[in-house]
Amino acid sequence: MKGIVLRFVYDRQKRASDSKQAPLLIEARIEGTNKCVYVNTGIKLYPKQFSTKDGFTCLNHDRASLVTINAMKVFSDVGLFAYSDECISLLDIKNYNQIKTYNKNVIDFIREKLRESNPTINVFKRHNVLINHLERFGEINFFSDLSFEKIERFDFHLKKTINATESLYKMHSIFRKYISNAINLGLCKSNPYDNFKFVKGKNLKKPTFLTEDELEKIKNFKTDNEKLQKVIDLFVFQCYTGLAYVDLMNFNVDWISELDGYKMFSNSRSKTNETFTSLLLPEAESILHKYYGKLPKLSNQKYNDYLKIIESGAKIKKHLTTHVARHTFATYLLNKDVPIETVSKAVGHSSIKQTEHYAKLLNKKIVSDMKKLL
Repeated sequence: MKGIVLRFVYDRQKRASDSKQAPLLIEARIEGTNKCVYVNTGIKLYPKQFSTKDGFTCLNHDRASLVTINAMKVFSDVGLFAYSDECISLLDIKNYNQIKTYNKNVIDFIREKLRESNPTINVFKRHNVLINHLERFGEINFFSDLSFEKIERFDFHLKKTINATESLYKMHSIFRKYISNAINLGLCKSNPYDNFKFVKGKNLKKPTFLTEDELEKIKNFKTDNEKLQKVIDLFVFQCYTGLAYVDLMNFNVDWISELDGYKMFSNSRSKTNETFTSLLLPEAESILHKYYGKLPKLSNQKYNDYLKIIESGAKIKKHLTTHVARHTFATYLLNKDVPIETVSKAVGHSSIKQTEHYAKLLNKKIVSDMKKLL
């Protein structure tokens, strides 16, 4: 379609603030007119994260480069479609990414859905491993290629390079979810994984968590270093909220609400989009008040570097990471006899089986089931 001008538009409705994100859009306008449509990039930003440099550049974001790349990819896709022979109206541009543009190509579909999810670096890498395996396998190019026999051969292909049962399970799980998504969009009639069975295995990694005594050592660790103290506060806040690093960095007081006189916080995990809901415990609320509702920000690498110093200074004989804080929260709740279903909801697990793993480590179910004998 000729005469189309494209540009990025941020916060079109002027609602963004330091505590509220707004969507990044792409405006497609017929040159010299007021006729236009807007395409949502699927990216939401705070005002300080948006810059008009080079059309759009993401700033002050822990995944700034990836967000910029994703936005430019959408811009390029919209442009390629807008100037193609397939596009004959503005409405076509608005619906550029409908089913026909996927062309039922499996790898293109996975790449597109991965981009739309605005993934973390780790998720991006993990899903690209699947893409690389599919490219090397070479027998599943279109959704029409999918069959039980093809999945069996793909499994054989994966086993040539993947020895760990858990890693193999992960590859199949990711692929199965993409196929289910394609079915919902009408790209595929059935999921061959419905008949293909793959097991997770029992080689689950034992999560590291802190006891209450170990956590007290960290809380009581004294330092004159302001940055180190901020990391201590962030880590303790994680231990009493169960937030993953990326959700900790995005924490906002708007997540907090009140029910029956108790303060709660709720949102969706950035990594999985699973909802988490929990009481705002006094220890976490105290830290939040200390920073007037705005927690300190720092990179994941710096955070973990400072945790090594705290680990040594507080004489903790465990390797401290942001994951340890999340595990600590889950085990803390279980030790306080909070029902496992509630713990699962509080930490935003996609399946209660994940939470049951913590309970097994603590032998909580054995004690719960047999204490009536005493």
